[in-house]
Amino acid sequence: MEEQKVIDILYEKYDASMYYEMDDNEEFVTLVRIEKVETLTSFPEELRAFKHLEEIKIQKCNIKEIPEFITEFPNLKRLIIEENPISEIPEFIVECKKLQLLDIEKTDIKELPDFIKKLPLTGIQLKGSKVQGFPKILYQFDSLRGLTLNELDELPEDINTLKLTTLHVSLKSFKFLDSIEQLKVLSLVDSKGSRLPKDFGNLKKLAHLDLSNCKNLTRLPESIGNIRRFWSLTLGGCTRLTALPQSLTNSGISVLSLDSCYNLRTVPKGLQVGSLYADNTKWKAIPSGIFYSSSKKVQITDHNATDISGIGNLYNVTFINLSRGKIKKIPDEIGRLKKLRLLLMEHNDIKEYPRALSNCPNLKSVRLFGNPVYDMSELNDI
Repeated sequence: MEEQKVIDILYEKYDASMYYEMDDNEEFVTLVRIEKVETLTSFPEELRAFKHLEEIKIQKCNIKEIPEFITEFPNLKRLIIEENPISEIPEFIVECKKLQLLDIEKTDIKELPDFIKKLPLTGIQLKGSKVQGFPKILYQFDSLRGLTLNELDELPEDINTLKLTTLHVSLKSFKFLDSIEQLKVLSLVDSKGSRLPKDFGNLKKLAHLDLSNCKNLTRLPESIGNIRRFWSLTLGGCTRLTALPQSLTNSGISVLSLDSCYNLRTVPKGLQVGSLYADNTKWKAIPSGIFYSSSKKVQITDHNATDISGIGNLYNVTFINLSRGKIKKIPDEIGRLKKLRLLLMEHNDIKEYPRALSNCPNLKSVRLFGNPVYDMSELNDI
């Protein structure tokens, strides 16, 4: 059957739950994704028409097993069966000679069978499956670069032998993390450790660090400043974190997230940040160092700050959102922000509109809804 006819059949069956992609020449289907179809209990037989498939992604369905016909796809590189009640990996999967990614997250699979070491896997995702601990078979993959695991007490001492570039895991102890020097992406969401290793800065290739909801984390090591570029540094929900280290000013940070860091008091001056987000902070005072950063975008919402003195030092900023707080006054120093385009300070306690805003030549919009000063006729005259 022609591929287009099969696409039409799949759309008729699954409608918006089905998605596909073609090759660069628009000749063959290379990717099929079906998700959130509770009535789907097996791989659709229609998939067999797509002989050039490189990725099959069937997630959040009720698939019970992996069918043998996946061996009919010689170019299959990625098999994603997340959130299905599949209980085992069949041995015929080794016939998928090009398979690089195996995602069995949130399945009923309890173990990684020995035969999968024959596959050229570069990525294995286990989080939410019934595979516990650190499977020894992982050491059998010379090409393994990405790994997603269930919670561990700590990583094995020889974790560095795997040459991982991506790791997602929740840890009770951060021991041995500093030995994985090839890491570029590290997610430690919901970890229970209190301190990163002293030599964490050894991870000089690290570009994305996610420490969301690490509620026991009390500090970041000074050595973190040895990491020169973070595309993202996420600290949201680190409720015991009180300060960011001075050394962090040595790092360029594209996006810094500080959501729900309730107890953060000290941020060093001179942070090289592109965008800074700090929602739901409840801060009574905004850490002054934030106003001495290179940020182009600053968003701090759901705070309790009354005073924003120092805001005039955000010389690179184009966007400011300080909504839902207790700010009483916009200081005249805000007129120094020559690049500012959008200012949001909705739902504060501002009683006077600062004429200094007329000194901001690029300012396009000021939003003060929910403040005593709010009067659209007045604002439109500015």
